[in-house]
Amino acid sequence: MTKHPLDHDHGGSSERLKKFTEVERSEQPSDASKALQQRAKDEAGSRLGKYTDIERGKES
Repeated sequence: MTKHPLDHDHGGSSERLKKFTEVERSEQPSDASKALQQRAKDEAGSRLGKYTDIERGKES
């Protein structure tokens, strides 16, 4: 009779963990995208506001 799969030796788990952390770190946002997310937003002149004003006929 063979052992249950959970009863087998899993000696390679540290290598699997290493591969997993490499993949997770590579999927993280880059420093450039973080900088873009943290930069100051435009003040009152947002694009959406400008576009809705144009649609309503209020050109500045």
